[in-house]
Amino acid sequence: MSEFINNTEQRIKDLHTFISGIIFQREKGAELIKKHEKSIGEVEPFDVMAIVHELMKANPQGEELYKLKKGINRSLNMLYKGLVSREIPEYGQKPFWGLLQQENNEMNERLIALRPFIKAFNEKEAGEEKIASSLLEIKNRVGALQEFNLHYVKKENILFPVVEKHLPEYGCLPMMWSYHDDIRNFIKDTVEIIEKGNPDLKVLNRLLGDLFFNMYAIRFREEYILFPVVFDLIQEEELHEMLEQAFDVGFSFIPAPSKKLLKKRPAKPVGKKDEKLLTIDELGDKLLDFDTGKLTIKQAIMMLNHLPVDVTFVDENDAVRYFSTPGNRIFPRSKAIIGRLVENCHPPSSVHVVKELVEAFRSGKKQKESFWIEMGPKFILIQYFALHDPEGNFRGTLEVSQDVSDIRKLEGEKRLMD
Repeated sequence: MSEFINNTEQRIKDLHTFISGIIFQREKGAELIKKHEKSIGEVEPFDVMAIVHELMKANPQGEELYKLKKGINRSLNMLYKGLVSREIPEYGQKPFWGLLQQENNEMNERLIALRPFIKAFNEKEAGEEKIASSLLEIKNRVGALQEFNLHYVKKENILFPVVEKHLPEYGCLPMMWSYHDDIRNFIKDTVEIIEKGNPDLKVLNRLLGDLFFNMYAIRFREEYILFPVVFDLIQEEELHEMLEQAFDVGFSFIPAPSKKLLKKRPAKPVGKKDEKLLTIDELGDKLLDFDTGKLTIKQAIMMLNHLPVDVTFVDENDAVRYFSTPGNRIFPRSKAIIGRLVENCHPPSSVHVVKELVEAFRSGKKQKESFWIEMGPKFILIQYFALHDPEGNFRGTLEVSQDVSDIRKLEGEKRLMD
C-alpha cells in the first residue's frame, strides 16, 4: 500500500513539473513530453485535480488567471490520451450524474447542428442572402445555448459545495467556474456581434471557435476528471438531496424527469442530533420574541420569503448561514451552500472583491456597499450591510438584491389603489 501511495505522489509531483513547465514555458513542449512521458501515460483524474488545486492556491486573477487557464488547456490536450484510457463510472446508475450526462449529450447535438451554418457563411462563393440566413441561424442557435447555463448553475450551487466537504483539493472548482463564465460571455458576445449587423467574420469565427472549444473542454473535464473522482465519495443520501435541488434549478435541453426519482429516499446515517437545533415542526406555533413583535417561525419565514428582495446572510466566520426563497430569485441559491465559505460562492474574477469587502466590514472601515448591474432588461441593485451586535462586535454580512427596473421608472405620485 505504501508503495502505491509513494508512486502516486511521485507521479503527481512529476506531472506538476510537466504542467508548470508548459504554463510558464520553462522548456519546449516536445522536450517536456519526452522527459515526463511515463507519468503522462499513467495520469489519473485525481492527479489533475490535485495539480490544479496547487496552481490555484496563489488565487490568480486577471492576466495571471488567463495565462494559467491557457497553459492548463494546452497541458490537458497532452494528457487527453491517458485520461480517456481510464475507465469512467456508469453515470446512468445514479440519477443526479445521469441527468448531467444527458444534458451534455444534448449540448453536443446542438453544437453539431450548428456546424453547417458556420461552414455556410464561411464559403467563398456564399452570396449575401446565404450569409444573412446563416448568420440568423447562428444567432438563434447560439442564443438557445443560454439554456445550458442551468447545467453550470447546478454544478456551481449544488455539486461544488458538496465536493468541498469531501475533498480538500477543490481548487479546480473555481477554475472550472471561471470557464463557465467564459462560455456565458462567448454566447452573449456572439449574439451581440451578429445583432449589430455586418459582423467582422474573423472576430465572429474566433468567438465561435472559443465557444466550441470551451463547451467541449468542460464536458470532457466533467466526465473524465471531476465526476470520476467524486462519484463514490458522495453518498446516496447526499445525492438524493442534490437531485431534489436540481429539480428546483431546472434542466438543460432535456425534459424534466419524473419526480418518482425522489420517492425512494435513502436512510439517513444515524448521528447525534444537534441539541441547539430546533426544527420548524418542533417549534410549531410557539411565539418567537423579535423585540418589536412576536411571530411563529412559519410566519417569520413567510414574511422573509414575500419580501421583493433576495436576502443572504453570511456569519462572522464568512460561512453562508441563510438565504430567502422569494418567488423569483435573481441569483440562484441551493441548500448545498449552507455552511460554505462565501468566497467559494463566487467565480475567481470576483473573489478578491468579496474578501476586501468582508474585511472592510469586519474592521469597521465600511458599514455598507452598493453595486448595480444590468441583466438583460433587468436593472439589479445589490447591497451589502455589515452587521454588528450592541457591543460593536462584527457578526456577519447581509446581502440584499433587488430588481429595481420598475422603481427607476416611477414619476410623480400615486395615492389611490388601482
